[in-house]
Parts: sequence; structure tokens; C-alpha cells
Amino acid sequence: MAARFATNQVTSDIDAAMTQLKEAMDQMPFARHRFIGKFNKVTTAMGHLSVALEDVKPYLD
Repeated sequence: MAARFATNQVTSDIDAAMTQLKEAMDQMPFARHRFIGKFNKVTTAMGHLSVALEDVKPYLD
């Protein structure tokens, strides 16, 4: 059933998106201070989501 929910694909997509977000933040140092608060909130939330998805995988099998 894990394949039905594609948790492996979702976690890898989240990882790729977070890498892209970090690279984007690194490329705009002039505006980094404006976005750093939201960036930290997003990365924290996505970290919690990733952990939750990993915890749920065994129950989806």
C-alpha cells in the first residue's frame, strides 16, 4: 500500500524542493534578511512532515 501513497517519491520530492529553496536563498543575499524568517518556518515544517512520513511508512505496507 506504500506504493499507492507513494511515500518514497513524496519524501524524495520534498528533499529536492528543499534543496532548490536553499539554493534560491543562497543566490539572493541582498534579500535574504527579508525571507529568512519564513524560510526557517518552512524548513522546520517540512522537516516535521518528512519525519512524520517516515514514521507512517511501516503502517502503509
